[in-house]
Amino acid sequence: MRLHPGWNSVVGALREFWSLIFPTECVVCERPDSSLCPDCAAFLRRATVRPFRADQGAEGLPESEGAQTAVAAGGAEDFSPLPVIAAGPYAEAVSAVLLAFKNHGHTDIARWLQAALAGALHEARWTLCPDSPEVLLVPVPARAASIRRRGYDPLTLLLDALSRRRELPAGTAIAPAVRISIRPALLWTRISGGLSQKALGKRGRRQNLLGSMEAAPATRNVGIGRPCIVVDDVLTTGATIAETVRVLRASGAVVAGAVVIAATPAPSGMDATTTAVLPAVPKVPPSEPAEKNRRVGVNSNNG
Repeated sequence: MRLHPGWNSVVGALREFWSLIFPTECVVCERPDSSLCPDCAAFLRRATVRPFRADQGAEGLPESEGAQTAVAAGGAEDFSPLPVIAAGPYAEAVSAVLLAFKNHGHTDIARWLQAALAGALHEARWTLCPDSPEVLLVPVPARAASIRRRGYDPLTLLLDALSRRRELPAGTAIAPAVRISIRPALLWTRISGGLSQKALGKRGRRQNLLGSMEAAPATRNVGIGRPCIVVDDVLTTGATIAETVRVLRASGAVVAGAVVIAATPAPSGMDATTTAVLPAVPKVPPSEPAEKNRRVGVNSNNG
């Protein structure tokens, strides 16, 4: 059917009909008729095609395994953060697509984020654990309240799709070895002051997350000394990754590093030409239906 001359015409007509019934617009430039227009999709791809080290910009990351081994052997005590590989910087199209996917129900743009995450996973697998025959990918757990509010776990949705299509790096497997622990509401309020994680500073985020995670039943399958890579969506201070690493190391696992889709702020060591070659995000004046849809919050998933 795809080779038939009329296939493109039928597909185009169905898309036009679908956009009429469920109007939507690009989450980046607000161009109508698609959640991510071709220009913004190309911009996103160029922004995430070269994974980079992002650990120097996050002050809440734990110490790397190599630094701990050196100190135990009587070496220097210079702090070396856990290596973190990011697919792209948390800015412009990358941040807009991530926010739309996580908080606004645009699961139809997950394929572009899966490609970015897969590239970072492959880079981390063969950079951080080149000699390990098997590496476990441990996703940072999501809170039950966030899953209920969204209706899905964004990180699990991306990883499961990559696993089904066999796009994960060779010798890797997903292991949900960490989960959110149950803490009394009084203790939560006393630690965070009733503020969300985003509203807290570096020290507040670290204290807010300390003890918030625990080993899941799948941890017994990890094994002592088995290399792991923590997977998260966005790197800010690194407090969430640090809490996940704490639980894994307490269980005897060896955490080789972490992988994120985007890192903020962008590392100061990034080559300036990386962003210079990227064109500006196209700005298209929204049509009257598109502007109306933006105000009422209509997209292709929730109608």
